[in-house]
Amino acid sequence: MKNRFMCLFAFVVAGSALYCLADQHEDKKPRVLFYSQSFGFRHSCVTRSLKGDIAHAEKVFREIAKKEGFEVDISQDFNDLKHDGQFEKYDAIVFYTTASPNISRGAFLKWLRSGKGYVGIHCATDSFYDWPEYANFINGQFSGHGPSDKEVTINVENPKHPATKMLGKEWVIADEIYHFKEGSFEKDKVQMLLSIDNEKTDLKPQKMHPDKYYPVSWTNTEGKGRVFYTSLGHREDVWTNPEYQQHLMGGLKWAMGLANDEGS
Repeated sequence: MKNRFMCLFAFVVAGSALYCLADQHEDKKPRVLFYSQSFGFRHSCVTRSLKGDIAHAEKVFREIAKKEGFEVDISQDFNDLKHDGQFEKYDAIVFYTTASPNISRGAFLKWLRSGKGYVGIHCATDSFYDWPEYANFINGQFSGHGPSDKEVTINVENPKHPATKMLGKEWVIADEIYHFKEGSFEKDKVQMLLSIDNEKTDLKPQKMHPDKYYPVSWTNTEGKGRVFYTSLGHREDVWTNPEYQQHLMGGLKWAMGLANDEGS
């Protein structure tokens, strides 16, 4: 009788464990890493206080991503991206980096190409100049910028994308607009989302030419992975702009395969 009871107890416990595991699997939230280590220019929005408080952009990103149902990790340490296992726990990784943090490039490419999501924000194109594969999928290398306190008018080239459908036909915003090295950006290689409206923007302070094309945001692919980039996000007040937050979250969800481009 004792043996029969023990077997029954083991069966019930095992069944409970399986039930709990199933629940955990069903309730598992997508996990995102916001990585903002800077070895070049350090933006104020990712500069942590001497007290050790997380930076403004880290705080905002964590809050808005959690509202979308994501688990969020925050890091400014390249040691968190040194081997395969560290990448594999993430469904998406977001870079707000400068210069070349010493992450494992091979592990990153393997992870992305397997079908994961990458989001580059602002200075992510001011990073990894010595990494050809990175330059290829991000499709732009920083060369300069205009003032951050002047409004620009942005063309919404694809109003049906998750990162742009909240913006209407155009978007007026004050932020630091990037220029890209000649030849580093190839328009035909990516799906364009946003670009500067040369006719409605005061080009002189932006050091822009009326006959040139100035991209702002686009998407790309790398293997099975999805890549979303937006050059916006320099100013701290931009991070608290609801439209920017929706733009960023729409791009993140698209990169993770949780939302699709209705215009494609």
